[in-house]
Amino acid sequence: MKLSPYSNDEYTIGWISALPEELMVAMAMLDEEHGRAQSTPRDDTNAYHLGRIGEHNIVMACLSGGQMGTGPAAIVAENLRRTFKRIRFALLVGIGGGVPSEVKDIRLGDVVVSYPYRTYSGIVQYDYGKLKGEVDIERKDWFCAPPNKLLSVVDLLRAYYSRPKAPMDKMFGIIDELGKEYAYPDENETPDLLYQADYDHDPNAETCDFCDTEKLIQRRIRESPCKPYVHYGIIASGSMVVKNGVERDKIDQRYQNSILCFEMEAAGLMNNFPCLVIRGVSDYSDSHKNDKWRKRAIAVASAYAKELVSQIEPSDVEVLPPIARALVPKGIQHSIYVGDTIYHGPIDSNSGVVMGNAYTEARDGIRITGSTTSHYYGDS
Repeated sequence: MKLSPYSNDEYTIGWISALPEELMVAMAMLDEEHGRAQSTPRDDTNAYHLGRIGEHNIVMACLSGGQMGTGPAAIVAENLRRTFKRIRFALLVGIGGGVPSEVKDIRLGDVVVSYPYRTYSGIVQYDYGKLKGEVDIERKDWFCAPPNKLLSVVDLLRAYYSRPKAPMDKMFGIIDELGKEYAYPDENETPDLLYQADYDHDPNAETCDFCDTEKLIQRRIRESPCKPYVHYGIIASGSMVVKNGVERDKIDQRYQNSILCFEMEAAGLMNNFPCLVIRGVSDYSDSHKNDKWRKRAIAVASAYAKELVSQIEPSDVEVLPPIARALVPKGIQHSIYVGDTIYHGPIDSNSGVVMGNAYTEARDGIRITGSTTSHYYGDS
């Protein structure tokens, strides 16, 4: 692959995949391929694929060597922002495990977008905190919300999808271009089955062909079964694969039944890398989990991400502060981006307040503009 004709500083949006299959589809979302980065530091372990979507130059990277979880994701993000110093934010796009309930009509092939809800910024780290009781957890997982400019485009696209007159939805067309391999699975061959949480799959059986149909949860038939629904709210992130219906629901209860899906990377990025998480639902986070819906889930998440990027004005990206490499003093743990100011410091677990120093990004690095500053986390 040729070198990109554009310098690293001309790229403003990152796109991070956890799996090679996700990166393959991400590449297909580009309107124009640029190739490889013109230069990469010797200690940067990422491999990059560059291109354009709409009017935006995009950097794509993937976790390497089959690694998964918050740690490897954080390393990929850190390398990306060191090599591409003008990146404003990233999209974390791929598959996730759905968390359905009576009030959350989540189906295989749907899309989940991280979005602030109640006291949550859009992401919770379910395996980090202090468990005080069966469903009582003291949260230690305060995360930054995505930039408001980005959330405003999410709101706009949501309105386009839902307006009663002439709704706009280009996802079908984008997915169709990927071919039959990524089409909605045949209901007779690969049905969308949701079993009762306490009914475990036979570990010796490869498929659910012999699972007890009496244990299936009956759900209403959707008017357009092949159409992916987009859900906005809380995504639970952690370093464990959730593959048990009872545990899935217990974790959901600890967060007031607000979790829409599980994934394994976002918690490694959110505090130091402004990011929107987009997940296609490939399973129900239970023992019946399999890979039959994986390609469709990757396709719908990628198609939504492309349509979102296409709606963003270049001027809205330019006003956001670049994610410069943070020169963080020893002991500093968290970052918050507020306008052009970056607040660094540990978060008080009781008040959700960042205590520390304020920095303003500059082209020649980061300079201190104030000290002993506190900023309320929820306003980021």
